[in-house]
Amino acid sequence: MKRRFYFILGVALLLPLTAASAFGLTLEDFRKDVYRPENLPGGQTGAVSAENKVINAINFLVNLILFASGSVAVLMLIWGGIRLVTSAGDSEQKEKATGVIKNAAFGLAIVILAYALVTNIINLIFRATT
Repeated sequence: MKRRFYFILGVALLLPLTAASAFGLTLEDFRKDVYRPENLPGGQTGAVSAENKVINAINFLVNLILFASGSVAVLMLIWGGIRLVTSAGDSEQKEKATGVIKNAAFGLAIVILAYALVTNIINLIFRATT
């Protein structure tokens, strides 16, 4: 078990380095294109108004909640699929698994629609105030 953990950890650490060298990305490219103060949270230079700070905080919280709930819905879809495959013909287990899949798909659709609705409302409010 310990050996498998170290293998997975090694692959997780070395995969980005291997992919970066395969695509021809260097550390200097990363510093120049990605690691800029304006790309980092709180790293904006110049005056940032209180209104922009509030809008950024609300956007962050909305995105965090929606992405977390979407991730849970996808994990429930996977869990329902696993339960369906391992039901082994038991009709009661199969019905429970299909119920989990249906509810997770319905929840995922609600999350996607909520994300679209909230981002459109925020954009409308932001456009109306500028």
